[in-house]
Amino acid sequence: MPDSELDRLDPQPVVVKLQSGFALEVVRLKTRQMFRLLKVLTHGAGPLVQQQLDFGADAAEFGRKLMALVVISVPDAENEFIEFLASMTKPTGLVEGKGRKLTKQEQEDNKVIWEKYQDELNNPEPMDLLDLVEAIITQEAPELQALGKRIASLTEAFSKTGAATEVSPPPTPQELHEAETVTLPETSPEPSTS
Repeated sequence: MPDSELDRLDPQPVVVKLQSGFALEVVRLKTRQMFRLLKVLTHGAGPLVQQQLDFGADAAEFGRKLMALVVISVPDAENEFIEFLASMTKPTGLVEGKGRKLTKQEQEDNKVIWEKYQDELNNPEPMDLLDLVEAIITQEAPELQALGKRIASLTEAFSKTGAATEVSPPPTPQELHEAETVTLPETSPEPSTS
C-alpha cells in the first residue's frame, strides 16, 4: 500500500527479480485480473475463501490469509494461476514508444524479451512463484479488502430491503402431474330463452 499521497499519484513499480536474473514488473490489479484471481481462489480453495477471509480484519492479517489461500489454491488451479500471473506481470526492459512508432530493432528487442518472459512464466521456480504471489498480494490486498467490505455492505443492504427472497424449488414431477389432473368445477347449464 502506498505510504503517501505522492506515492499514490506516482507509484513506483514493484519489480520481482527471478532466480534466473530475469526481472518482472508487477502491474496493478484491474477487473480482468480480479476475475482471474477469483477463478483461482474459487477453483482451488472453494469454501475456504468464505470461511477464512475476514474483510474487517487488520490489513496485514487479511493479506496473510489471502496469500495463504492463493498458495493453497495453486495445485487445483494450476493453469488459472499461471494465467493470473501473466496478467499481473510484464517483463522489465521493454522499449515503449510513448507516442512514437518503435524502430524495427526496438520491436525485435521487445519480441526477444517477451519470448524470454513466456519461457520464465511457463514453469516458474517454486521460490519465484512465492515471491510473485507475495509481491502481488502485498500490493493489492488493501484494495481487495476495501472491495470486499463494499460488496459485503451492498449484500447486507440488499438483504435488508427484502429484495433477497428465498427462491422456491421447482415443482417435482409428481406435483406437476397433480396440477394437470385438477378437476374443474361443473358449470351450470346455459340459460334458455323460451
